[in-house]
Amino acid sequence: MSRSWLKIAACLTAGLYLAPAASSIQWPQGTALSPSSLPDTLLSAQAHPEEMVVAAVTAIRQDRLADADRLVDALLNARPNYRLAHLLKGDLLLARAQPLAGIGSAPPGDEKLDDLRQEANARIRRYSAPPPTDAIPANLLQLNSEQRHAVVIDASQSRLYLYRNDNGVPRYVLDFYMTIGKLGFDKNREGDQRTPLGVYFVTGHMPREQLDQTYGKRAELYGVGAWPLSYPNDWDRQQGRTGSGIWLHGVPYDTYSRAPKASNGCVALSNPDMTALGEYLVPDTPVVITPSIEWLAQNDWQNRRTAAQAELEAWRRDWESLNTANYLGHYASDFRSGKMNLASWKQQKAGVNAGKEWAKIRLDSLSLFSYPTRDGGGLLMANFDQDYQSSNLNTRSKKRLYFKQEAQNWRIVFEGSLG
Repeated sequence: MSRSWLKIAACLTAGLYLAPAASSIQWPQGTALSPSSLPDTLLSAQAHPEEMVVAAVTAIRQDRLADADRLVDALLNARPNYRLAHLLKGDLLLARAQPLAGIGSAPPGDEKLDDLRQEANARIRRYSAPPPTDAIPANLLQLNSEQRHAVVIDASQSRLYLYRNDNGVPRYVLDFYMTIGKLGFDKNREGDQRTPLGVYFVTGHMPREQLDQTYGKRAELYGVGAWPLSYPNDWDRQQGRTGSGIWLHGVPYDTYSRAPKASNGCVALSNPDMTALGEYLVPDTPVVITPSIEWLAQNDWQNRRTAAQAELEAWRRDWESLNTANYLGHYASDFRSGKMNLASWKQQKAGVNAGKEWAKIRLDSLSLFSYPTRDGGGLLMANFDQDYQSSNLNTRSKKRLYFKQEAQNWRIVFEGSLG
């Protein structure tokens, strides 16, 4: 460990160790940490570094410094480039001379120490308040049969969750610590160092070899590889948001992980975690980035999903009926579709419907998302394949609708074709 990191370690505040009692920390798979012994699994090469960090902090809180030392040594042996582990080792060395409860505050403006403290707090927070794995994020209302997995990112908690599609019901698989933009979330413009909020889709995979060929030295930033996302999407462009190049990616090989806010807007995971997550990512995998996750019990989730499906079905039914007034009643006052506003949309649709004797509309491959916004107002996003047949026109296309709340009802604020 370098002298600079030893200096940082010696200045760690006592708050990390004087937090609520370790007995409140819950362990994955029910492996509670005994006050008198360490499970062999925690000292093995297969143990996850995050679990070992939390176990070490727990041991320090319980004044079991020998156990903490064993854990940190095992962690450094497995991950010698893990700076947070070096910080904990420095504290344990300092503890030989004086109680850790007496450690002084960090020097003002020590960004490296602040970053490590924030990372430690984010990781410990996940174990102090584990995710309700039997609940469902409200953002995932319906996945189509081709979307085998979905990702939900809790930007304020530095946590990424992976779900599988179990016959239409999202089921928890894994979760990981992750990093977002240096200035937080809600991206608006190119270079603002923020991570966007919204619903995006994986567009491909750039392995490290490809990154090296394309970006040269800069490829080091992305570690094992990158999975680009579809930012900006149609809603972002409608709102005037700019920028590009928002990816899921790894981190430089010289460090195990980065601070909660350390990227230029991308979402970054440790290289082992990104590799594990990448096994589930294919083009069109949904990635929802939200300020915070609303967890729903399955019955509540089903009710909300049914309500969203009913909104879309009412729109489809009224369109198919050729009742132009009812159909246009589904559109918001500030509706846009390309260059068309509500007035021009009404004029066009009235003219089209007047020339038809009948219409049949079928929606396939439907996916529904509660679209996150910073203010919590939220939107409803629907993606589907549209099969339109009428007395004088037959077409098939991919469509996307965004609904917003207007006068206590959901109204379509944007409609567009995909591809």
